[in-house]
Amino acid sequence: MTAALARLWRAFPWSPDAPAGQPFSSSYRPAQSGAGRFDLPRATHASAWYLAESPGHAIGERLQDLRNRTLEPEDLEAAGHRLAVCEATVAVDAASGVVDLCDPAELVRYGIQPDWLAYRDRRVTQEISARLHRSGHSGLRWWSALAGEWHTVVLFTDRLNESGLAFETPRLVSLDDEALRSACDTLGIWISR
Repeated sequence: MTAALARLWRAFPWSPDAPAGQPFSSSYRPAQSGAGRFDLPRATHASAWYLAESPGHAIGERLQDLRNRTLEPEDLEAAGHRLAVCEATVAVDAASGVVDLCDPAELVRYGIQPDWLAYRDRRVTQEISARLHRSGHSGLRWWSALAGEWHTVVLFTDRLNESGLAFETPRLVSLDDEALRSACDTLGIWISR
C-alpha cells in the first residue's frame, strides 16, 4: 500500500460528546455481524475496519440505499446524530502489510480470481480475507461494488498496534458538501433543495 493510501476515510453518525471508542465517536468500530464481505471468522478473535480512499466514497457507502432517489436533510441523520466524515491515518507498518487486490500480479500471487472478490456468497470473499490474515497481512484493498473508481481498504484489527490507526476530528456533512455531491453524482442520488 502506498503512502497516499495511508490516508483513509470513514462516514458515521457522530456525537462530539461521545468518548473515544464508544458509539458515535470516530474510533468506534461496531461489532461485526459476520455478514460483511471481508469479515474474518469469529475464531480468529479479530475483526476488520472498512475504510474508504476518499470522503465521497465513505459517504456513498452510507447513502447507497438512496440510489435513484432524492436525498432529504433528514437522510443525513442516523440514530439521532448527524452524518460526519473523518480522515484516518494508518501507520506505515500496517499500511505496508495491505495486499492490493486491484493489482493483477497480487491476484496471481495469491491465486485469487477477480470475480471471487465480487461473489454474493460471503463464504467465498470471507475465505479470501481469512487466507490473507493467516498469511500475516494487515489487510486488503479492493474495488467497491458501488463504483469501480472507489476503493476500500480493510484493516485487520489484531494487526494494528495502539497507534496503528488514528482518526482526525470529524466534520459534519451538509447538503452543500463537495464530498456529498460527488457521492450523489456517482450513485444517481438527487439532492433536495
